[in-house]
Amino acid sequence: MNTLSDEQWLAANLDPHTYREKSKIDIPGLPPSDVQVRFTGMHGNANLRQAFDFYKFALQHMPTASVGRYRLVDFGGGWGRVTRFFLREVDADRLLLLDCLSDAVECARSLKPPFNVVHTNAQPPLPLEMASADCCIAFSVFSHLSEKACIGWIQHLGELLVPGGTLIFTTRGKWQIERLRLHKRLGFIYKLLRRGNVHEQVTSHASLDQIEQRYDDGLFQFFPTGGGGELTEDFYGETWIPEQWMREKYSSLGFRRCEFFQEQSSITQCTFVLTK
Repeated sequence: MNTLSDEQWLAANLDPHTYREKSKIDIPGLPPSDVQVRFTGMHGNANLRQAFDFYKFALQHMPTASVGRYRLVDFGGGWGRVTRFFLREVDADRLLLLDCLSDAVECARSLKPPFNVVHTNAQPPLPLEMASADCCIAFSVFSHLSEKACIGWIQHLGELLVPGGTLIFTTRGKWQIERLRLHKRLGFIYKLLRRGNVHEQVTSHASLDQIEQRYDDGLFQFFPTGGGGELTEDFYGETWIPEQWMREKYSSLGFRRCEFFQEQSSITQCTFVLTK
């Protein structure tokens, strides 16, 4: 394991060209700021800090035993902003980045990562053997999937885990509802910033008060928006998965334990940790 401190490792990933030799780790490059913004709405330090905080969270919830072909699979990992951080703890040949979006995969590969990047289908199955991964992570993936897609992917990803393996994923929570309320108050100013479309698409289906009440009632909510490319609106949009819904489903999807965590630090989504 590399001896870089957390802050040194974050700094190294913010300036990979400079730190590549110092860290003795083949750190991938970074996409241009406009590309980063397109994927996450952020760039630079804020973008990498959020990914770093999720990486630190995932490290705490990965299984201790390392027995799978892959130590970690990043499902829907985009250009690899989270995957890259695991290079400090995990050999590159035991890291795998998966995404169904062609331009995300193209971008990830252009950064010359030492780990493998695989273009997948938008629906299961994945080209992996059963019980081949210790841990699977998915940041801001299940915050966009329909109920049918969520159930299908959670079950399938569980099949890819070794016994005792963990699936760690995020979804929308109360923070996002408050954020949409802020968008509404900003009105035309927010539209000038070109960020108002999600609010309009979601609230065309239900008011924010209704969304919050349904969330409190434990109801799965999906609002189709589409995301361009392979992300069609039949399965892609804005999604809220409440704790109650997941606790009613996890055992039937092949897991023996379900943990739920509210938004924390720069992780502006709720997180589920499912253990097989």
